[in-house]
Amino acid sequence: MQRIRIAKSACMICLLFILTNCSKNDIQTPKRPDGFETGSFKEAGIDEAPIIKLANEIQSGKYNIHSVLILKDNKLIYENYFTGDDAVFPDPVGVMNHNRDSLHDCRSLTKSLVSACVGIAIEQGRIHGLDDKIFNYFPAYTKYATSKRANITIRDLLTMSAGFKWNENTPYTDTLNDEINMSTKPDVVDYVLSKPMVHTPGTVWNYSGGCTQLLAELIKNATGLRIDSFAKTYLFKPLGITNYNWYVRPSLTPKEGEVVWAPSGLRMRPIDLAKIGTLYLNKGSCNGNAILSEKWVEQSLHWQINTDGLSEGYGFQFWCTQPFIAKEYTNVTMADGNGGQRICMIPSKSIVIVLTAGNYDEAGSISDDLLTNVFFPAIH
Repeated sequence: MQRIRIAKSACMICLLFILTNCSKNDIQTPKRPDGFETGSFKEAGIDEAPIIKLANEIQSGKYNIHSVLILKDNKLIYENYFTGDDAVFPDPVGVMNHNRDSLHDCRSLTKSLVSACVGIAIEQGRIHGLDDKIFNYFPAYTKYATSKRANITIRDLLTMSAGFKWNENTPYTDTLNDEINMSTKPDVVDYVLSKPMVHTPGTVWNYSGGCTQLLAELIKNATGLRIDSFAKTYLFKPLGITNYNWYVRPSLTPKEGEVVWAPSGLRMRPIDLAKIGTLYLNKGSCNGNAILSEKWVEQSLHWQINTDGLSEGYGFQFWCTQPFIAKEYTNVTMADGNGGQRICMIPSKSIVIVLTAGNYDEAGSISDDLLTNVFFPAIH
């Protein structure tokens, strides 16, 4: 009996050691905060227990989540990376061991960064304003500037309410998906602008990577810089973002040239996605330098148009919701990408949550479920 007791005690000590060290690893202060100050769950008013529990569940394989970062008042409260199945658009790459310096597919989260570039170009005066007609910037395509189509504005592209007939409600492996079809066309601008009109511009939201691609091409025509070069100079460099990749589709004909893929082409580090989130919560400023105007930030994160009845809305290439947080309905804005990529911003709480994941093309969203059922309830 004594030997059994000793064995049981040894097992319990071993288990306690494992659990204790796992928890410590999950909540330790990051050693290299990468420009961020660090803080604690306690001072942030966030319960650490459900976050630790989630980390253990991810490590056990329950969820294919690759990174979790939490920031409060510009301080990095929590940062953790995990191993899981991943892809480099569009191809699976198998199990990857993610860390701070790993680039991750952003997918449609890319759209929100294109929106930021539009705001910068407007502030520079290179784009005159939100209500400019888009054909002012596409003189080679004025043959399409007829009837309702002639009245499409930059605002309509930003809110995905241009009125085009456009289908992204099918999987991205389906030939009926318009973004996939767009990727096979030599002239992507012509493909989008030639689509039939089914709604008056500015009246009906319809998810469209074509709207985002037009915004990127509009920036190129207005500034002389491709979207990747413009973002590098005026968005990424001021934020200290240097390690990223933006997919460039090769030219399909000598005439048309390469296309920087605006709807879903970026790969970035999660810590740099956190910089984007804090930029917006800081009303467009970073280290005292105004990168975006306060007005642009307010408009971008504002619920501009309904997407699904009254439960969800859309800003300028951002999703808007009002979940129940800390005993009240709270405005939450998200940059959102296929597979579970999220920059979740809660302005009233000064909180940014970044998630990356490998749940590509799956029905529903594990990341959204975790935000609703784990992260939001943990916030005081």
